Parts: sequence; C-alpha cells; structure tokens
Amino acid sequence: MNTHQTAVQIARRLPVWHRRDVQEVLDILTELWREELAKPDGEIHIAGLGTLYVETHPLRTTGVIRATLQQKYGTAAPTTLQRRSIRFRPYEALRNAVKHETRED
Repeated sequence: MNTHQTAVQIARRLPVWHRRDVQEVLDILTELWREELAKPDGEIHIAGLGTLYVETHPLRTTGVIRATLQQKYGTAAPTTLQRRSIRFRPYEALRNAVKHETRED
C-alpha cells in the first residue's frame, strides 16, 4: 500500500474529509517522521505496529573504499564512515496478527 492508496482508504472511512486534506496530513506526517529519523537517537513508535528507528555504526574504511576516499580527499580521507541502517521492531500485537494471518493461508 502506498500513500495515495492510504489517503483514498482514509477518505472513504472518514467521508467528512476530502482526499486532498488526508494527503496533506500524510505529507506532514512523513515530514515529521523524516525529521525524527534524521536525529541521532530518533525513534518513531507507531501504535499497534512497532518502532521505526535508525541505527548508526562506525565502519572502518579499508580496501577499495579506502583507496577511493584517498583519491578523492588525499591525506584528509576519513578512516571511518558512519553506516546507517533503518530498523523496524514490531510490537507483539503485530507479530500475533502476522502469525494468525499466515496460519489461515
């Protein structure tokens, strides 16, 4: 499901709202979440689903990466880079829903 489909479904369930109003709310939500995830310790707790967060790990530059950085920056080439991974940790309710859904298939 994408944001357009989500906006359509919300507008159907809330007939007082127009789809463009729902889309505007989703755009603001996306902007807020993007700002939160850009923070070093940013986390988003989504009720009934789980936690979305970004992990940052130092990564030593070696081999081809190190050579490329040295070509680009010379002696100022960094010896470590920051590796970022987007993670999602589901809540128990979502895990149970997924388990229940797979049993019916």
